[in-house]
Amino acid sequence: MVKTGEFYAGSRLLTPLSETIGLPIDQVNFLVCQLVALILAFPFRIVLSPSTTSLTVRHVVQITLGVSLTLFCFGYQIWHLFMLSFVSYILMKYGSKDWMHNAIFIYNMVYLSVTHIWRQIYDYGGYTLDITGPLMIMTQKMSSMAFSLHDGLYKDNNKLTQDQKSQAIRKMPSLLSFYSYVFYFHGIMCGPLCFFADFISFMEGRNFMEAKIPYIENSTNKQLVLLSCLVLLFICLVLLLICLLFLISAQSFFEMSFIQKTVYLLICLMLAKQKYYFAWKLGEAVNNAAGLGFQGFDEKGQPKWDLVNNVDIWNVEFCNSLKLNLDAWNKTTLVWLRRVVYDRVPKLKVVAVFVCSATWHGFYPGYYLTFATGLLLTVAAKLVRRKIRPFFLTSPVLKFIYDCSTFIFTRLALMWLATPFILLELKPGLTVYSSLYWWLHILSMVAIVILSFYHPQKPKPDSDKKAETDKKTQ
Repeated sequence: MVKTGEFYAGSRLLTPLSETIGLPIDQVNFLVCQLVALILAFPFRIVLSPSTTSLTVRHVVQITLGVSLTLFCFGYQIWHLFMLSFVSYILMKYGSKDWMHNAIFIYNMVYLSVTHIWRQIYDYGGYTLDITGPLMIMTQKMSSMAFSLHDGLYKDNNKLTQDQKSQAIRKMPSLLSFYSYVFYFHGIMCGPLCFFADFISFMEGRNFMEAKIPYIENSTNKQLVLLSCLVLLFICLVLLLICLLFLISAQSFFEMSFIQKTVYLLICLMLAKQKYYFAWKLGEAVNNAAGLGFQGFDEKGQPKWDLVNNVDIWNVEFCNSLKLNLDAWNKTTLVWLRRVVYDRVPKLKVVAVFVCSATWHGFYPGYYLTFATGLLLTVAAKLVRRKIRPFFLTSPVLKFIYDCSTFIFTRLALMWLATPFILLELKPGLTVYSSLYWWLHILSMVAIVILSFYHPQKPKPDSDKKAETDKKTQ
C-alpha cells in the first residue's frame, strides 16, 4: 500500500513548513499556490487591466503564472495538461465539422478515465493531490469549448438556443488565447470552471464594458473574512473527520441503533462537506479578485459576482427539495453537463447525465452506487412533488407540514447519497445501507410504483372551496 505523499510529484521546497504545521506537503503546496494566486490576482486586475494593458500581455502573464504554479504544485505531471489540450486544439483546428466536437469529448473523457484508473492502481483509496483534479476541470474546458466552437462555426444560428448563442465561438481561437484559457493562474488549481466565451469577455474587458463601467468593487473583502474562518474550520474539521471516518468500519458503528447510525452519518456528511466549501470558496475568491466573477447587475442594481460560484451553501444546508439541493452543489459542473450532455443527446437525457457525471468523477464503485441511488431518488422526488405536493398547497398549515417533511427528507437523502461516495468502495457502502435496512431505496421504489399509476385530480384551494360554498348558500 502506497503511503500518502510517497508518489507526490510536486515541489518539496516547503517540507519544513509541512512538518511544522502537521499538514501533508501536497496540501501545503495547494494552499500556498492558491494564496499566491490570490495575492497576484489584485495587481493583475488593477495594474494589468484591459484598459491599460494589451490583450497579448495579459494572455502571456496568465500562461506564465499558471504554468509556474502548476509546475510547483504538480511537477512533471503537468505534461498531461499539455497533452490533453494540444490534441484537443489540433482536433478543433483540423477536425471535420461533422465529428470534431464529439471526438474531442470522447478523447477527453477517455484520457481522464485512464488517469483515474492509473491513480486507483498506485494510490487506491488515497487522497494525495495529483494532476487528476486539474484534468477534470480541463476535460470540462475542452469539451465545452469544442461544442461552442461547433455551434459558432458550423450550426445554423436559428437552431441554437439562447444559451448556445451566448456561448458560441465564432472564430478559431489563437494558440495564445487558447493556452491562456488552459492555464489561467486564478483557476488552474481547482477551478471552478469558466466557459471560454466568458473567459475571453473577461480578458478583453467586455464584462465591464457591457455593464458600462470601467471598474467596480467586488465582495472580495467579505470573502476573505469568510475564507479566514473556513481555513480555521477546515484544519479543525479534517482531524475530526479522519477520526469519524475511521470508525465507520469499526464494529462500534454497527452496534449503534438505527437512530444513532443516522445521526452519526449526518454528522460525517456535515464534516465532509467542509473541504469542498473551503476549496470552492477559495477558488471563487481568487477568481473574483482577478475580476473574472463579475456578471452584471441584479434586479436591485447590485453587482453580481457569481460567474464562478460553485456552491450555494444556504440551499445545500437549508432547502427542502432534493433537486434544489443537487442544483446548489458543484454548480459549474451541472452547467457543463447540461450544455455538453443534456442539451445534446436526443433521448434518455437524465440517464446520460448521470453516466457522464459518474465517469467524470472516476471509477470507484462507491461513485456508481451513489449515482444509481441518486437516479432512483430523483425520479421518486419528482413524482412526489408532481402528484402529492398539490394536496398540501390547499392551506398554509398543510404547506408548512409539507415543507418541514421535505426539509428532513432532503437532509436524509443527501446523507444517503453521500455515504458510498465518501467510502469509495462498494462493500462498505452496501454494508452501511444494509445496516439501515435499505429503507430509503425501498421507500423510493414504492413511491415510484404507486405514483406511476396514481393520477389524482388537482385539489382546489381553500379559497375556491369557500367560494363554491358561498355560491350554494345564495
